[in-house]
Amino acid sequence: MEEQVLSNLPPIHHLLGGHQLQWNKEKREISVQYIALESFTNPRGSVEGGMICAMLDDAMGILAALNQTEKPAATINLTIDFFRPCEVGEVLAKAWFIKEGRKILSIESEAWQHGKLVAKTSAAFMVL
Repeated sequence: MEEQVLSNLPPIHHLLGGHQLQWNKEKREISVQYIALESFTNPRGSVEGGMICAMLDDAMGILAALNQTEKPAATINLTIDFFRPCEVGEVLAKAWFIKEGRKILSIESEAWQHGKLVAKTSAAFMVL
């Protein structure tokens, strides 16, 4: 199951420049590097919040697919807090399970750039 999930990533993952995905099965967490492109920016030159949210949702979605029931899951809600502007370049996303229920997965994730926290999300995924 894990190999199938990690080798068959969704198209959005590639659009966001996802690479260097690391899965820690014991800790039940992943980290993914993304590349924020110039085309992701707002008029001020910062990366749009929606693009950061997409990166974090992608990372959590990959993690959700690695749930203990080995069934697909879909985002049913997501909240995000932004802490500082994000620049064009590398963005590190980390995602981990808070709780893995049979029907609902509670997941949190963070976006980091230059060693500083950019954004944090909390989400629920429904196991399908």
